[in-house]
Amino acid sequence: MLSRLMSGSSRSLERDYSCTVRLLDDSEYSCTIQRDAKGQYLFDLLCHHLNLLEKDYFGIRYVDPDKQRHWLEFTKSVVKQMRSQPPFTMCFRVKFYPTDPAALKEEITSYSSGQALRR
Repeated sequence: MLSRLMSGSSRSLERDYSCTVRLLDDSEYSCTIQRDAKGQYLFDLLCHHLNLLEKDYFGIRYVDPDKQRHWLEFTKSVVKQMRSQPPFTMCFRVKFYPTDPAALKEEITSYSSGQALRR
């Protein structure tokens, strides 16, 4: 009975994965996601942490074991996209630059975009 309980608990531990996302200012955001979590879930967690409303300009990028960069696809499972072993490390990056920065509604979006341009 005890072995059955212990095996069940170890299985549930395998369903949680640690993720670290490096932000534009080189700080890091760490979280835990479940095995079936989609990229959109991780992106929404990150945007909530940053209090970012204008999300369309940003994305999450990761590097595979072959040193190739990829954008995390929001409709697919994070775990299935990552070919490396956990804990997973990714980067929050500007994906698109606005054609008219003055049209941005949120100051944080403008700040984040400008910060990425200076790099």
